[in-house]
Amino acid sequence: MATTTNTPTPSPHVEAAKSLLEKIRALRAEVPRFTPHVPAEVPKILQKSIVPDDVLEAASVAVQTFPRLEEATRADAATLRDAYGLAIAYDPVVKELFAFARSVAYTIRVQRAEAGESALDIYAAASRFSKKKDGAEFLPYVNDMKNKLAKLRRPRKTTSKPAPAPAAPPVVSPVVPPTPSVKV
Repeated sequence: MATTTNTPTPSPHVEAAKSLLEKIRALRAEVPRFTPHVPAEVPKILQKSIVPDDVLEAASVAVQTFPRLEEATRADAATLRDAYGLAIAYDPVVKELFAFARSVAYTIRVQRAEAGESALDIYAAASRFSKKKDGAEFLPYVNDMKNKLAKLRRPRKTTSKPAPAPAAPPVVSPVVPPTPSVKV
């Protein structure tokens, strides 16, 4: 009886995925003043990043009009407008990248679902074959898949009902004596 080994063959998709990752990482060089995301810094810049557009424009006009403001803040109108212009110009890029990321994630989920459907079909067929006289060779695979699927299942919740909450004490409204009517 010949023995077979189950060595997985390398996926042809690995090299394509690596190539795409390199291209995505190379995009960092395409974004002027690219700054890596640092979660600890987010609270520090959040309030400053939501300043309304009209306030940004008003500030650039004010600093351009009054040289004392430029000296006091070390901010000039050209730099402020350039930073604002970059933010406006690249905002659609961010939206497109998020849409792309969501679509890639969905594509992966669809492919996993298709593979999962095939695996469950194979399991069901192998399970049926293993119950026949000439299907003993399927048993190890069926048992292996059955055990692995059992690990996925969530344990059942207990059917015992929780103890009822204690009844709240009755609310006693304060009794206010009637005010005596005074006749004048």
